[in-house]
Amino acid sequence: MHPKGIQEKNNIFKELLVYPLIFVALVFLSWYYFLLPEGRWYHAKEQVYFLIFSVCAFFLAISIKKIFVFFLKGKNAEFIEKLIVILGTGVALFLFFYYISDYQNLKDASIGILFFTIAVILHKISELYRSGIYSESIIIAGSYILAGVTVEIAYSSLWPEPDKEHSINVILMLSFIILSVLQLISLIDVTEKQSLIKISSWLKRNHLLKFIIISIALFMLIDVRRVILLKDVKTGWIFVFVVLLVVFILLIASIRRVIKEEPDVRLKKHLQRITYDKIMDISSISKYVDDFVMTGRKSGLTSYLFYMAYRVEIPVVTASRIIAPILEHKDIEVTEIMSAKNYRVIEERNKQNRIKVVKDVTDNLELYGRGRYYEYRGNSAINTKGNR
Repeated sequence: MHPKGIQEKNNIFKELLVYPLIFVALVFLSWYYFLLPEGRWYHAKEQVYFLIFSVCAFFLAISIKKIFVFFLKGKNAEFIEKLIVILGTGVALFLFFYYISDYQNLKDASIGILFFTIAVILHKISELYRSGIYSESIIIAGSYILAGVTVEIAYSSLWPEPDKEHSINVILMLSFIILSVLQLISLIDVTEKQSLIKISSWLKRNHLLKFIIISIALFMLIDVRRVILLKDVKTGWIFVFVVLLVVFILLIASIRRVIKEEPDVRLKKHLQRITYDKIMDISSISKYVDDFVMTGRKSGLTSYLFYMAYRVEIPVVTASRIIAPILEHKDIEVTEIMSAKNYRVIEERNKQNRIKVVKDVTDNLELYGRGRYYEYRGNSAINTKGNR
């Protein structure tokens, strides 16, 4: 076996021993000093329950993950490892907040952490159903609804008396619900209409940004509007109209841009900025982009981009980081048997995902031009430290 492979295996084996040993040591020390009636700090055990149970739960999850890493391999094994960490972290947070205080409302609200953890796990599980036409969107939408309802219930448990000045719980719940509706609307791509397919792809992306924008808009419409209405009713409704108008304009502008967008044009523009002169080779970029978008073949586009990077003296490691979204991209897998229509829908979704990859490469080129090397998109498999 190669020395590097032996070293990696030894490191994994050491981690397999270290974390379970830490867990066993924590359990033993907690039992010996706090839980054993003869223990030195037995009388103070209830004051440290929040630390004992939460820390032990976290290290138990990490230990189980390390066991999986050592004994099991494969895509599904890695996926289970991530779920174990998410579940362990959620349980640890629940135990921490449940035992940190005798305040019953806090104990009731902390249960919401478990349901929120389930929502996160559901969202993660949706990745297994990418090849399903409806399954992925339905699971994601369900996870958002569960998260929204959990936030509302936890908030109501923590503060039973409603706050007339602030509606943060309602805002967050409605934001999650609206996000789930957008995810369900994204199923319009089954119509196979090109414009709707592009809108569907836009609806499925950047959910965190959409969540923030929705929350801000709802805050303006609910809390800020309430304050303005108390002073002047007419001004309050004018404010509502302006907010809705701005949201509508932003929405229409985003959709129009998505429909008209041509990824090869923007990529060519940024390549041109880097090269500083009219290199004829840039004119052929559209051919390679089309080949990647339509067929998924990476060789032509990656070779071309590496060649262009060489022409303008971009370091190899930096070029690899710029092109990383293409190198790391994986298409949605098509099941062995499916209807012709479902096959076409999956193919269109793959095309839209590839277009997104081209956009990420273009963004990386723009970041390179600005000197912002550490913000590159899609560099999970490439070391980003000290490589400029």
